[in-house]
Amino acid sequence: MKNVIYLIILFIISTNVFGQDFEYLKKLDTIYIPYHGKANEKKNDIQTRIIPTDFKEKSFAFTLDSIYLSFFHLEFKGWEKKDINVRSERKIVNKRFLKKNKDKIISPDLINQYDNEKINCEILTQNKVFYILDLTEKKRRVILYEVNYMGYCPGIE
Repeated sequence: MKNVIYLIILFIISTNVFGQDFEYLKKLDTIYIPYHGKANEKKNDIQTRIIPTDFKEKSFAFTLDSIYLSFFHLEFKGWEKKDINVRSERKIVNKRFLKKNKDKIISPDLINQYDNEKINCEILTQNKVFYILDLTEKKRRVILYEVNYMGYCPGIE
């Protein structure tokens, strides 16, 4: 009987400590979102220049039940970054990186559990750094794209 009680207490503590709840998401300064290439996930090469480039810029879209997430990996995150020639990150990381940062990896399914306006206004449109973990391009490595979130928060207007 004591073992059963200990197991129940351990289970309750572990879900409270290791679960990614809304308050935990609000505290994060960097969020990683995995891209698996599922039917509700789209990736496109985009061209934002008058003079064509090599299509390194990409868009990532996630269509969920309650929310539509749209991210863009642009060469420069803004005019001020372009003026000082600071490019958006694109790097290859290994599986060890995923294990090290697993508490910052937020699946779109987790985001889908929350209200659209609440997740947009209180988490996604705040000053955070977003990365897409593209799990479709390499077998043993993951390509990490620094992205801009293109969301809508009706409460800000």
